[in-house]
Amino acid sequence: MHVMWSEHVRRAPAALGTRTPDGPSEPLPPQATTTIGSIVSLLGEDEPGSIELLEGSPDTRVKEVRLVEKLDQIEHIRAQTLIVLDHGLSTQMDGYLLDVAVRRALGRQAAAMAVIVDAGLRISTTARALARKSGLGLLRLSSARDVNTVLHGLALQLADELHLTIGRARRACDAISQAVGQEPSALAGLVSSLIGWQVGVGPAPQDPGSLSVPVVFSEPRGPHFVSAVPNGADAGTLLDLVLSRMSLQMTARAAVERTRMLSASEVLRQFITGDASAREELATLALRLGIPVDEWHVVIRFEFVTGRGHEDQLPYEGRERLARVALAAARALGGTWHVAQEPGAVMLVLSTPTCGPAEVGTHLQRKATAILDALRRPVPEFRAHIGIGSPRLGSTGLAGSATEAHLAATHARSTRRVNVPVSFDAVGIRTTVVEWYGSPTVQKSIDALFAPVDKLPRSRRAGTIEILGTYLDSGGSIARTAEVMHLHRNAVRARLKRAVALLDVDLDDPDQRLFVHLACRSRSIMTPK
Repeated sequence: MHVMWSEHVRRAPAALGTRTPDGPSEPLPPQATTTIGSIVSLLGEDEPGSIELLEGSPDTRVKEVRLVEKLDQIEHIRAQTLIVLDHGLSTQMDGYLLDVAVRRALGRQAAAMAVIVDAGLRISTTARALARKSGLGLLRLSSARDVNTVLHGLALQLADELHLTIGRARRACDAISQAVGQEPSALAGLVSSLIGWQVGVGPAPQDPGSLSVPVVFSEPRGPHFVSAVPNGADAGTLLDLVLSRMSLQMTARAAVERTRMLSASEVLRQFITGDASAREELATLALRLGIPVDEWHVVIRFEFVTGRGHEDQLPYEGRERLARVALAAARALGGTWHVAQEPGAVMLVLSTPTCGPAEVGTHLQRKATAILDALRRPVPEFRAHIGIGSPRLGSTGLAGSATEAHLAATHARSTRRVNVPVSFDAVGIRTTVVEWYGSPTVQKSIDALFAPVDKLPRSRRAGTIEILGTYLDSGGSIARTAEVMHLHRNAVRARLKRAVALLDVDLDDPDQRLFVHLACRSRSIMTPK
């Protein structure tokens, strides 16, 4: 007597796709099929240790399972069959006969052979060597297992390769609950391995042969968890349940991240726009939200271009979505990033412990361009005036870099440079300073600012403006100023203190700080050497 089950023939589902962050759609991997590994997993669920893969690859495909009672029956099996030797035949497989059985199975291109024998009992080393060399799977099945139950389970596995049981769905849901912080693609891979059926991430499918739910329930136009519809109403219902549980997990994660981002965004906005006392009050809260206020900071500002002139503002929902996309793109570049919003702009802040080459010049231009590209993927018509501040140290430096980014974006707007990052320290800003200084009102303000300096002896005038300008160019760093001017740090502190007292300015105020900085720049540009 022999029993045989084959794969159930069914219409292939419509092709699915998954969208990667940086490119077009790619095809999903093939739907899960029965392999030696999946059989070991299935039979080991209820009775761990009752089945063991001795030789061969767990990835070997199995299309049929056949119970045989005599060696001659092996001559009639088809390729990719799992041969199960019954109890009687297995008891005879203590040496030469098992070698013969393995050779005959190899001749028929079988996938694997299962022998019913308890752990610890000897299995022919020659047979194992033959299986290992040829790639034939060799399995040990405990004699305590009921063969009829085993065959019934394998028949179900082959009749519908999903074989999504309540137990598997429950284990998948438990794993989903523990998968805190997983990206959607990683979560889909985890679930696929647990239920034995491919789940991918991609756009919402249009064909009826697919099941899908939004990765985040509140974003139906965003990516979806996608899978082909399995055979059987029960399996389809269980798969739908698992997909919904995945979406619930990602929706909860998105809500937490949104709250954290909005909290940090609002604190950062107040930090940038507030005065010195306000920044001091917000410093502890900012640190608690992960904003390293005492480090070096560079601000990149995206001012929206909507074609409405001074009304270039976006609705809150659209602005928040752009802020999320921009922050995700920035963090993908590496480093510590935070985002702040205004009605007409989004500001990204890069914070670093030190100020190195990666935070200046063309490196920042490339980062801004990469973030712009990410913003234009979901919104191809996105247009902005982009300004980049210079690296500044500490809380005051953060506000100063934000003001510089604002000025650079204003320069981009005045010169009609759309989607082109403009740095405050670029050559174009020198032109802007000259244009700015050309205003009679600005000249009067600068003359009033430097009036006390102009009363000093000629030998001290240039030195006073130089110490201020170099200190501000150095991002408020005494050490860097001392290095540039070849002075001792104490000498820099003393001269800077005298200059600030002479001008009666508060360099902790971002507006005053920027005005003094621009005034020093304009004097250095306009004064003949």
